[in-house]
Amino acid sequence: MEIFDIFFPIFVLGLMAVAVPFGMMFANWVLSPQTQLKNKVKTDAYECGLSKVIGSASERFPVKYYVVAMLFLVFDLEVAFLYPLAIEFLHGGWDLFIILMVFLLILEAGYLYILRKDVLNWSKISDRIE
Repeated sequence: MEIFDIFFPIFVLGLMAVAVPFGMMFANWVLSPQTQLKNKVKTDAYECGLSKVIGSASERFPVKYYVVAMLFLVFDLEVAFLYPLAIEFLHGGWDLFIILMVFLLILEAGYLYILRKDVLNWSKISDRIE
């Protein structure tokens, strides 16, 4: 096998990886009318559907928002770990089942803890939104 047979496909892939984005940017520059750049509405800041930005960037948020985000990550990772365990359970046997039950018990203990701390009480959070 020649070295050309090995490196030519990699060279073509690299060439395409550079040519396609630059080609798209060039096509956008050629096909788009330049009058869009002069439109004041198009250059204004636009955030989340609001025409005016309210407040400042240094405004403090309640810690509850971060707690909810962290809880989402924890339970999102739970699903990410449960799926491979469930697939391997088909081939693994009962030892994997015991590992899965220990993992679920630890997660359930965390879930009961956040329930006792009243973190999931959404009415408390909704009062602070406005």
